Amino acid sequence: MKRVLALLIFCLLVQMPTVLACVGCREPGVGNIDEPQTVLAGIALSWGVLCMLTVVFAVVGTMVIYITRTCQRLDSQNKNL
Repeated sequence: MKRVLALLIFCLLVQMPTVLACVGCREPGVGNIDEPQTVLAGIALSWGVLCMLTVVFAVVGTMVIYITRTCQRLDSQNKNL
């Protein structure tokens, strides 16, 4: 039983790099030469993700600035009362 379990764990560990690779990195077969279209698609995907993250951070940052300024303004108005 221990040998079967050890063999199963070994087989899973051998496949670990393939399992952890992103979808764009998984290529069928071994030793394939990357086509220029595949490389360009990967670069475009990376830039797309970076642009989307930039938009998210800009929106969240703008909201934080708006909330802090509103709270500061309300605090200063309440101190004057």
